[in-house]
Amino acid sequence: MSALEPAAPDLGMVVPGWALRALFAVVAVALSIALAVPGFWLTVAVLLAGVAVAAPQWLTAWFLIGGLALSLTTHEQSFSDWRPYVLIAGAHALHILASWMLVVAPTAKVQPAVLWPSARRFLIIQLPVQALAVGALAVTTAVSGGDVLGLAVISGVAVLALVVALAALLVRPPRD
Repeated sequence: MSALEPAAPDLGMVVPGWALRALFAVVAVALSIALAVPGFWLTVAVLLAGVAVAAPQWLTAWFLIGGLALSLTTHEQSFSDWRPYVLIAGAHALHILASWMLVVAPTAKVQPAVLWPSARRFLIIQLPVQALAVGALAVTTAVSGGDVLGLAVISGVAVLALVVALAALLVRPPRD
């Protein structure tokens, strides 16, 4: 380094930007294997994951999330089935990772500390949503085959109230 070249800043611990894409691929393929119907739809899900990693700007990650959510309809829903809980957390994680892939170049250096606010929001949202999913699946399992229109309306109102409450917490200005 010559006397005229500026010194490179010390960034501390960093991870390469491509690591976010690799993590997306791992989560997407694992979810696809766990949730997608084997055969054609599994192939489609894995291909969508590959395209999402290669070209995040095409927004195929969200088509993958939708496809995985639709694949859950091929299974009987019950309180003890692990698939809905994994889908909720996995789809949310894929959304966050896909959002990061849109703004972080593969060649970038990323400080893990800058990812913490999104990871914290992931945890804050997942705890009540998973609890709500347990309750909803417990209710639907208990009344399966019966008329659940009233419960659906109550559940919808409860979900809306939860979203408003969480949005108020997440959108408020930071404390000084």
